[in-house]
Amino acid sequence: MSNNELGRIRFRQLTRHDIDFILAITSDADWLRYIGDRGVNDTAGAKQYINASGKSFDNSGYGLWVVEADQVAGDSRIGLCGFIQRSFLSCPDLGYAFLPHGRGQGFAAEAVQLALRWAHQKISCERISAICRPDNLPSVRLLERVGFNRIGKLYQPDLPVHELYLHTK
Repeated sequence: MSNNELGRIRFRQLTRHDIDFILAITSDADWLRYIGDRGVNDTAGAKQYINASGKSFDNSGYGLWVVEADQVAGDSRIGLCGFIQRSFLSCPDLGYAFLPHGRGQGFAAEAVQLALRWAHQKISCERISAICRPDNLPSVRLLERVGFNRIGKLYQPDLPVHELYLHTK
């Protein structure tokens, strides 16, 4: 996917060269707290995560992109953003996560807005969902700022209660 009009970030699909990045982001304290342990704790798990992302693009036309920004010190890979098709939802589910060096600079808001524009234009989605823990206040504020509305609670076995949000075109 091309850069957004501000040119600060760009999206690309995960590749086998992103194993270290996937291990870093899925073991980040905020990922573990707000998203949960996905069992990605070694090279094999990271490869499976990357392969699953590729299959998502093949099967549904969307998945999670790596978010890159050259304006940050160190690694330009600052986060993930994109869509997941969940069996219990009728529309794509927005997901995003950022490493510490990509937080607090507006990159998440840019990534979410770019992803929403892409979804509404490229896959003609009228509705996009987002799932967020209510104690993840930065994400709650971001979702509301870009036009998501809280529609209720989501209960899943063995997981904390999350809020379900909906964005409509």
